[in-house]
Amino acid sequence: MRNINIIYIICLGVIIILLSMTSHYSTHTIIADNTIWPPIPGNMKCDEPIFDVGSIQLISDSIPETTGVIRDVNIVDLITQINESMILGYLQNLTSFGPRVTGETGCIQAAEYLYNEFVNMDLEVRYHNWITGGYNSNNIEATLPGNDPASDDVYIICGHYDTVPGSPGADDDGSGVAAVLTAAQVMRQYEFNHTIRFIAFSGEEEGLYGSYMYVQDAYNNGDDIKGVLNADMIGFALNENQAGSLNVFEDDQSEWLYDFTFHVNELYDYYIDLQLIHAGWTWGSDHYYFWEYGYSALFYHEYEFNHYYHSPNDIIANMNLTYDVKGTRLIVATLASLAQVNSMNSPPNPPAIYGPHFGKINFDYSFSTGAISDPDGDQIFCLWDWDDGSQSSWLGPYDSGQIISGMHQWSEPGVYMIQIKVKDFYGAVSNWSEPFTITITSKVLLIGFVQDVNTSEEAVILSMKLGVQLTFNPFKINRLSFVQVVILNDETQGYIGQRFIFGQFYALVLSD
Repeated sequence: MRNINIIYIICLGVIIILLSMTSHYSTHTIIADNTIWPPIPGNMKCDEPIFDVGSIQLISDSIPETTGVIRDVNIVDLITQINESMILGYLQNLTSFGPRVTGETGCIQAAEYLYNEFVNMDLEVRYHNWITGGYNSNNIEATLPGNDPASDDVYIICGHYDTVPGSPGADDDGSGVAAVLTAAQVMRQYEFNHTIRFIAFSGEEEGLYGSYMYVQDAYNNGDDIKGVLNADMIGFALNENQAGSLNVFEDDQSEWLYDFTFHVNELYDYYIDLQLIHAGWTWGSDHYYFWEYGYSALFYHEYEFNHYYHSPNDIIANMNLTYDVKGTRLIVATLASLAQVNSMNSPPNPPAIYGPHFGKINFDYSFSTGAISDPDGDQIFCLWDWDDGSQSSWLGPYDSGQIISGMHQWSEPGVYMIQIKVKDFYGAVSNWSEPFTITITSKVLLIGFVQDVNTSEEAVILSMKLGVQLTFNPFKINRLSFVQVVILNDETQGYIGQRFIFGQFYALVLSD
């Protein structure tokens, strides 16, 4: 019995130890099958890194206000700029250096390329040099400062640009670095309340060295990093089903951030089209030391683990670029929502509308605007509201300074208030224009003094002053100081009379 008790005590102790080891796992997390977990980075042959968290004090344990996030036209415009061509261009450039092993030529050349790309985007760029584990290398950090003077909040998007020996690293992790570059390229066009950092780490495959040294420095500097979005291997899928799901890893303190990206995914589902998998916890990428230093972070990772991982066949041809775009759009939409996007573009001014003030049912009438100029010289789109329950789609793009035309017909008599609004290429939308009134009737009688007559094979154009307009169904009398009448010869049914009385030329127009 004593032996049984001893065995019981030993088993109980083992159970307690095992339970204590699961502290990283959220009780609200659906833990995915281990086969989808990313394996450890290339040169790490040990288990989870040993890290003393006893002395770590959180820079900020407050969760940012994330309620009330709604769909934003600026974010729609931002993420729809992300396409396969953009991702492909960055992947081709990154893989052109061959294997990018930390400390070796390919990695050094890739670092220079990344630095110059960020510089060309007019961002604040620096090399973050680190020396540890026998390596001397650089992380590349680009910063887009926030414009809220009261905010010290920082949000980060990151990936690692190094590879294992012999692999061009298209997916691991060219896909993540391409997402970082793409995010910087499209987000630099906007202003945000909070600061954004775009970071490419080296030393990931050697043991998360680059991110470890970066987080350590950020912590010592007191950086108030609110959220980190780590993209590592987001571009491999063999079929449509695999390309429809994305794993997202989190720890307990980052549950709010997972909920946030889940909500963003729902808001912009039409443009992203992904199902998120609540994948649990893993230490195997650059998010890990952010967790250990008390920062909230997510790790985005492909649903089907890459069959060509850490091999010479990790090439662009074995990636799914459509899937890569979807994951990148999700991460960028999440980042833009967290940092609180503000359009830096001034919207175009709403234009005046020109056209006929009266007409008949079931006839097409043309309208035009004055020249529409965008303050920033951006291309312009327009939307007409015809006041009969119908609107045009967003038409364009048109060059700044161009006159825009529209055509419409009404099926019911009535007085209609036509309006137009315009937006620029980056989504800055004007107010509605001043209403332009057109009266649509079944019959029109117009009499007035003629100033000018232009005729052609297609139409008669009368410019009249001091006119009187009678409309029927509904009946109405309008006094007009000036009106221009366009009568299409092949469509008009009715009577047109022109007479001289007391030296004045007048016209009578009756339309059925």
